[in-house]
Amino acid sequence: MKIIASAPHFFVTDLMKSLEFYVGTLDFDMPPLWGEPPTFAMPKKDGYLVMLFQQDGIKCQPNGKHGAIDAYFWCQGLDKYHASMRGNVGLKISEIEEHHSYGMREFSVYDPDGYKLVFAEDMTKE
Repeated sequence: MKIIASAPHFFVTDLMKSLEFYVGTLDFDMPPLWGEPPTFAMPKKDGYLVMLFQQDGIKCQPNGKHGAIDAYFWCQGLDKYHASMRGNVGLKISEIEEHHSYGMREFSVYDPDGYKLVFAEDMTKE
């Protein structure tokens, strides 16, 4: 057995609002939609995706509301990506923080349902 990919699976309250955030704010690619009306989509960025599922009766329970991380993305070009999002009105975005204890620079954003997404870059790479 070989694992070839992994993706966070988030229950969302409004699929279209979530897609607007992931596509419009985070610059993920617009995915195909499943269901009539649409209830499931997998927006993707650079080959990595997030599964978004809207289902009546299911409550969103993001860990980010309690300070924990719901999804962690290792990336390159952190400063430019962070700067591109800073002007978005209403976006909950942190400053870039350096964590020398584990060698990463990170910032976090919260999606419309309160999921905490952290984008990080290795401090040891030039």
